Amino acid sequence: MLFRPVALLLGILILAGCAAQARKPTGPCVGKKTAAEAIATLNSRREHVAAIRATGQCLLRYHAEGKRHKENFPVKLWVNPPDEIYLQGDVAFNATGLVFGSNADEFWFWLRPKEISSYWWGRWTGAGNWDALAISPAAMLEAFGTFGMGDGDWSLLREANRDVLVLRNGQGNVLKRCFIEPCDYLVEKIEYFDSAGTIALTAKFDDYDRISEGYSVPELIKIVAPAKDGDEDSVRISLGSIKPTQLSEQQKQRLFVRPKPRGFEHVYQVIDGTAVEQIYE
Repeated sequence: MLFRPVALLLGILILAGCAAQARKPTGPCVGKKTAAEAIATLNSRREHVAAIRATGQCLLRYHAEGKRHKENFPVKLWVNPPDEIYLQGDVAFNATGLVFGSNADEFWFWLRPKEISSYWWGRWTGAGNWDALAISPAAMLEAFGTFGMGDGDWSLLREANRDVLVLRNGQGNVLKRCFIEPCDYLVEKIEYFDSAGTIALTAKFDDYDRISEGYSVPELIKIVAPAKDGDEDSVRISLGSIKPTQLSEQQKQRLFVRPKPRGFEHVYQVIDGTAVEQIYE
């Protein structure tokens, strides 16, 4: 079973922030006519993405070993589209107490507080579907910045004055629903479903800013995973001081190459949806 905060924090990888305030719509807007038109609009923004760095604050609530935990800590974020992301959080007086990174081939995540001291990693092509998230981990990167949509059985609905893109699998089961504000055509919410048709995770995006024409991204992100007992695990990220950046080859090596898991009590590899503990010396 994948540690639930890992799945929550993976969701953070689908977002980032920027600098200039986005224009607010002043009247009702008409949505798109077809799913193809909606997807084309979202995908067109990929050409505007750029490398950024940002700082912010993270509020993490989760269960571990039968106990309720709450962590509130500053974070730093670097993104080099489309695949390279690095986030670190200052947890328990350790500047890298929490780290998440990814590149085109693999991802990694660790928590260093003594009661957890764990390192997870996996390859995008072999991670499979995770029970805590109900989607391929590769999909966690699809929404970064421009919310680009991949191939699949998409349909378009209209709900509460929002366009809703719905993705189904080959059996017709809903995998994902994306709620889109029709004026600026910004994604406000994504719901991910498990194999039983229940919402496994909800990601909400607010306070959109604009870094350039056609490139707006949220500064406020909340990702929630409901629990069977009615409680929930959640991540709330508030980003600020977001700036375009130029990354040197040395910086890319430091940020986006997976480090070896030294000094952790537990090391796990995510394979076919399961976190398999490894022996590492």
